[in-house]
Amino acid sequence: MASKSAKTPEPFTVVVPAAELPKRILDRFPEPPAADARFAVTIEPEESEAEKLEALRREIQAGLDDLAAGKVQDGKNVFAELKKRFPAK
Repeated sequence: MASKSAKTPEPFTVVVPAAELPKRILDRFPEPPAADARFAVTIEPEESEAEKLEALRREIQAGLDDLAAGKVQDGKNVFAELKKRFPAK
């Protein structure tokens, strides 16, 4: 597991030609990808299960804090607003 530090960038995605993928990734394909294939690869620090659990707890607590502060909307109203913004085609 990589440790997080101030120098670790935010997650980012790059497009990589198949020929530039490391062998350990290429070995996971059931068949070799086409020579002109390209892949979007996202780079982010790995988190331990404990770190993932702690992040989840923080997110849940933030939601509970919003609820306690009255920062909520009725789900029916939220979906009505979404339908207005993104009408079905």
